[in-house]
Amino acid sequence: MKDYKIQIARHLRQEQTSAETALWEILRNRNFQNLKFRRQHPLKDYIVDFYCNELELVIELDGEYHNEKSQKEKDENRDFHLNVLGYRVLRYPNNVVFNDVKTISKDIATIKNNTTAHFKKTKAKTIADLEIDSEFTPSQQERSGVRENQSLNKKTDIKILSTKKLKPNQRELLLGQGFSLVDYNAIEIEFIDFETPTIIENAIFTSQNGVHAFFDKNSNLEKIKNCFCVGKKAKSLLEQKGLKVIETANYGVDLAQIIVKKYKKESFHLFCGEQRRDEIPNTLNASKINISEVKTYKTTLKPRKFNQKWDGILFFSPSGVESYFKENQDQQLNNKSLLFCIGNTTANAARKYSDHIVIANSTLVESVIAKAVKTLNKNS
Repeated sequence: MKDYKIQIARHLRQEQTSAETALWEILRNRNFQNLKFRRQHPLKDYIVDFYCNELELVIELDGEYHNEKSQKEKDENRDFHLNVLGYRVLRYPNNVVFNDVKTISKDIATIKNNTTAHFKKTKAKTIADLEIDSEFTPSQQERSGVRENQSLNKKTDIKILSTKKLKPNQRELLLGQGFSLVDYNAIEIEFIDFETPTIIENAIFTSQNGVHAFFDKNSNLEKIKNCFCVGKKAKSLLEQKGLKVIETANYGVDLAQIIVKKYKKESFHLFCGEQRRDEIPNTLNASKINISEVKTYKTTLKPRKFNQKWDGILFFSPSGVESYFKENQDQQLNNKSLLFCIGNTTANAARKYSDHIVIANSTLVESVIAKAVKTLNKNS
């Protein structure tokens, strides 16, 4: 993966925009205040436009497409993640380089002057120093100390429950803010045997689980001509397999409407779970569009009782909501936790149990986390 990112970075250096080229002429070879900058630099999960290790500073230049709603959400999540990890991010439209480059110079100089305050290294802090309950998992920063972070200098009583096991970088988005976290899998996904159609002109995948389940049983990509999917992560998985994604939407009902409007004469195979929702098959059947269902996985609820009061609970599917409230409905009535949901479908399931619902800006795990951090920090 690291070598792959390096290859991409090298390609991006050869394909710089005119704005990137102009700013690089200012920053290269320690031309600006003797600071060493790198261009198109791999950093954590990303490749950033410009990076200065001395200041732990990222500079991003944005073209017109960054004004699109979906890209703005990606930029927001990316900047939030880097901020939590301790990096500073400066983001400018391309035209600032040509019309107001002094603003960029001034911002860099300001950060340089404040570097000691923002980025000085710190010795390890113990759990006792941080006064965090031992029931909750400490972050890597709490265990070993990497960089100073505002959240490490204050006590926090904010407790989060995630109904999905989070990846290390996702956990750090919460733990790096000083939040206490418990994460568990409220549901279990099991791939099941199914008969793969000989020819698949148009495949519909409604989740990442459907994609993983299909390719767990099939390695022949030539069977699928076109893909339609729900969710950005499912789209990304399919494209990583080299498949052609024709249409994608955040919700099944939206994808169904797109198909009815633009692909009414086509035939489709829907790869889904045993507990799939009705919007896609019902909408396509009502429009007399040929659709065949192939069930590729099943979802099992894993209810677990909690006696802890949570400030926020993260939900990523209607099944996760159902699983949690099988054992904890009384807890919600007594404690009124905020329920952070990945989308409208999950939120609708949660509304059966609470009015304290907050919906993420996009259907990404990171977006749910970002919404929880911003909301709970604002309320604390």
